[in-house]
Amino acid sequence: MSWNNQGGPWGGGGSGGGQGGGQSPWSRGPGGGGQPPDFEEMLRRGQDRMKNLVPGGMGPGKVGALIAGVAILLWLASGLYQVQPAERGVPLVFGKFDGTLTEPGLHWNWPAPIGSVLTPNVAAQNTVEIGFRSGTASSTNFDDESLILTGDENIIQVEAVVQWFIDDVEKYLFAIRDPNEALAPDSLKQDTVKNAAEAAIREIVGQSPFEVVITGEGREEVGKKAQQLAQRILDSYNSGIKIERLSLQRSYAPQDVAEAFRDVVRAGADAQSTVNEATAYSNQVTQQALGQASQIKNQAEGYRSEKVAIASGDAQRFTQIYEQYKQNPGVTSRRLYLETLEQIMGNMNKVLIDTSQGGSGAVPYLPLDQLLRQQPAPTQPPAAATPVPSASSGATTTSTGSTN
Repeated sequence: MSWNNQGGPWGGGGSGGGQGGGQSPWSRGPGGGGQPPDFEEMLRRGQDRMKNLVPGGMGPGKVGALIAGVAILLWLASGLYQVQPAERGVPLVFGKFDGTLTEPGLHWNWPAPIGSVLTPNVAAQNTVEIGFRSGTASSTNFDDESLILTGDENIIQVEAVVQWFIDDVEKYLFAIRDPNEALAPDSLKQDTVKNAAEAAIREIVGQSPFEVVITGEGREEVGKKAQQLAQRILDSYNSGIKIERLSLQRSYAPQDVAEAFRDVVRAGADAQSTVNEATAYSNQVTQQALGQASQIKNQAEGYRSEKVAIASGDAQRFTQIYEQYKQNPGVTSRRLYLETLEQIMGNMNKVLIDTSQGGSGAVPYLPLDQLLRQQPAPTQPPAAATPVPSASSGATTTSTGSTN
């Protein structure tokens, strides 16, 4: 059954019930009753118009082939895709990757449903936060991530940041599940990088004392070790992810025991100050001792040099005297004897006694020591003793001695 009250753009309209050529197929007649469009007529008129567009002599089969060819060309053209400078193209055919990445530019791959293209950003630096979230209120609780047990069985809160990028596109896309799924809002799945980094941090902190982790130098060392361990974990998964940096932003005691730990930190600072003072004192005393030792050593070296020089001089002088002695032993012996007596008796008190009287009883003597006390001391050593004549015979006897 067909309706013939078509008008407007659908042609001139038929007879019988038509209400003017300007109405549409969905217009209502004067009686208000709507008439549905005649689809058979519409299809027939569309075919007529297509015939007017194509060259003459083409049958319906050729027209259909032309339409199919145009559709195929449009479908193939939909396989064109653009790869941005920071991306790499991963063309898939029936979901399989042939191992060839496409560089930035315009490329073609089989369109859907045969093929598809993935374009991961290999230059982007991704960031994962552990124990806190940027832009959130400070009262937000992330204790399940930040609370860690240290090696000496203390609780510490650690906040860390992990920066990573795609190192191997094929492993990144096909060896693990989508590592960005955890970044979606309200997602319950943990991110692969976050899990690996958190596990590494917990292991390294669990092997370190609290005093080491809470200090700046110790915190940096823990971050380096955790980065190495997290990278080994990701490599074991064939993740294709490279951790560029894992740093511990803060490490502090939980709020409930913060004051007690502050006391511990202050005590540690006082202990370090005492150690520094002791080290400074030790250095000072050591330097003084080294200086004194060097001074004593120099004095000993000078004394040794002096004694060696004196001994060498005495030996040379003895050698010279010995050479003279060999030439005339008597004269040399007499001279040595006189020089020795001069040195010995030069500063002695002397008394001359005449022993020629024999047993007469009276012993005449000359008290030279008393005479010398009454006279100014001579500048030169006294001369040899002068013989005193005897009272009876005039003989002279010399005797030396010391007064009592």
